[in-house]
Amino acid sequence: MLFGFTGVELSLMIVAISLFGGILSGYPVAYAISGTAFVSFALIAGLNELGLLYTLQDYNGVMEKVPVLEGGWQKALLSTESTWAQGVFSRAFGGNVETLLAVPLFVLMGIALERSNIAEDLLTTMAKLFGSMPGGLAIAVVLVGTLLAASTGVVGATVVTMGLIALPTMLKHGYSKSLSTGIIATSGTLGQIIPPSIVIVLLGSIVGDMYAIGQENRAKELGITVLEMLGEPAVISTGTLFKAAFIPGIFLALLYATYALVFAYFRPKDAPPVYFENEDTYNLNSYYNNNPWLVLAGMFGPLLAMVAIWIALSLSGFIGSTASDGVIAYAPLSAGVVSTLVLTSFILTLAWALRPSYARLPIYAGLGGAVLILIADWVFVPGDASGGLKTTYYLIPAMMVVYGLKNAIPRLMEIEALRVVSPPVILIVAVLGSILGGITNPTAAASLGAAGAIMLAASRKLKDNNQSARVVIWAALAIIVMLLMRGNFDLRLAMDGISFDNKAAIFVTIIAYHVAVFGLVYSCWILMREKIMSGILNETTKVTSMVFVILIASLFLSLTIRSFGGEHYIQTFLQSFEDPRTLLIVVMVVLFFLGFVLDFIEIIFIVIPIVGPVIYAADPTLMHPAWITILIAVNLQTSFITPPFGFALFYLRGVAPPEVSTMDIYKGVIPFVIIQVIGLVLLWNFPIITTLLPSLLPVN
Repeated sequence: MLFGFTGVELSLMIVAISLFGGILSGYPVAYAISGTAFVSFALIAGLNELGLLYTLQDYNGVMEKVPVLEGGWQKALLSTESTWAQGVFSRAFGGNVETLLAVPLFVLMGIALERSNIAEDLLTTMAKLFGSMPGGLAIAVVLVGTLLAASTGVVGATVVTMGLIALPTMLKHGYSKSLSTGIIATSGTLGQIIPPSIVIVLLGSIVGDMYAIGQENRAKELGITVLEMLGEPAVISTGTLFKAAFIPGIFLALLYATYALVFAYFRPKDAPPVYFENEDTYNLNSYYNNNPWLVLAGMFGPLLAMVAIWIALSLSGFIGSTASDGVIAYAPLSAGVVSTLVLTSFILTLAWALRPSYARLPIYAGLGGAVLILIADWVFVPGDASGGLKTTYYLIPAMMVVYGLKNAIPRLMEIEALRVVSPPVILIVAVLGSILGGITNPTAAASLGAAGAIMLAASRKLKDNNQSARVVIWAALAIIVMLLMRGNFDLRLAMDGISFDNKAAIFVTIIAYHVAVFGLVYSCWILMREKIMSGILNETTKVTSMVFVILIASLFLSLTIRSFGGEHYIQTFLQSFEDPRTLLIVVMVVLFFLGFVLDFIEIIFIVIPIVGPVIYAADPTLMHPAWITILIAVNLQTSFITPPFGFALFYLRGVAPPEVSTMDIYKGVIPFVIIQVIGLVLLWNFPIITTLLPSLLPVN
């Protein structure tokens, strides 16, 4: 054995050196990875033929040399080509194709929003809203980063956009270079974790298979089936991962904002309050006797109370449904109804809090309608009720809610901050709500998001040209109608014996569909007329092509590692750890350092398939697969901002003014790296942060 290493270990070293050399060579990553596969295989095959790569195995007490490519390079090449053909088909055209289709759609959604100048409006408005408090501009950046993450999911675009818009403003008003660059770089990476995140989509395409393989291996060791071991199939969907990622993402954003406040408290000169011209406070302080805490309590107190009650009822078994042995048991309250009522009631109470001098009767009517729907759902509407029965009991209370919203929304739109924030928030609610509420899967929601982003960009352009956006608004309403019909009725045309209420719902849905399609086509025409659509499509094609070319290249490299037994060697090493949590810590450390030199896409498609069957073979009651996945996603986000190789730092360096040095950026992100580690530790010790939402919301 050369230098005391086995042939497999030397082969792994050859692959690693070739990979890092290819990446550092400056060639595009996809070509570097695929080239690494060919170069390393050729080197290993040559050294194997020279007898330099072998392992020692005991045959009847005699140690014999066994080449790493036992049948020679010809057999290994044929075997790899055969597996490659099957792997490409199964990965690119097999069971994961629907999940992977969400990638170009979410990319299109993000780029359309980026090109519509919504980020600039958000930053300007949030700066006016929070700038007058110490550290307010930093908090505004965190809020905008959170909104952009939830509406785009594209990290590079978010960091570059905020770097171009927010960084000069913060520096101009006396903010320290370190705080400004750190908060922008870190907030921009929230797109790695907050749904709809491309990282979560790509992990979802891999993790489901890894979890199934890992649990099957564990069941074989126990001599039983997976169903006997778990009591349910070993399935983890991308929708479940989206639910699991939502609270951790918001939690990290809150940690960033908290740090900005603490920084401003101890170093007020480096994060001073900023007063913008034409600030409009809407006299809220006078309404609440100049007590800002009363303002916050009036705005968010009802929401926090409703969410607390929602969680308590869900944990008590009063909301949602459970499935056991194919039988669904329905709780007294529907999760979809409760979540919708919480959202609409928040809009009503927010209008009440921000416009207390307006007539309150419509607000009372809307809240009364919400209470009546809740009572009807509890007392009269069973969990498996038809859409017609739901309509019978919900119609009049729903009209009361609509009446309240009709009066509440115009009041809220008088406030500039809400007027600017509401379009992306509505899109976020529509996309994430359809996933979290179990109405659609992530791919269908991505289609909805892409269409909504195009219509939002067209609406913005029409507004800039002082033209009416009525067609776009009607199309958006039609999409909402389709979502309501999809969530409450059976719209399958091929079904025998369609009931009258389902026929009526199908008729309404067909009309809404045509209105929505017309609005989408009209929006596309507006963007083409303004010469925006071509840029959106070109950029989407570039990003999507990069993702899928890297996917294919990673398959080349994975098969090369498998050809000499490298995959088996790594898995055997990982299985030597008896404690699954110790094993996960080892994997997390490796992923963290790999994140310095590899993009998240390469890590997901190269590393996760190798280590996945081992780390996902743990008992799900001890280590829930969604918890493991979100830990990996947050870990990858941390490596995205860690000096000196964090990709977000390079994005920001490319758009930062000349007076901002690379060292300023490094100093700025160090505290946030520590915050990320703290967040990881909290997620590690409190898995309920990730598992709470999937347990509360319906399975899709």
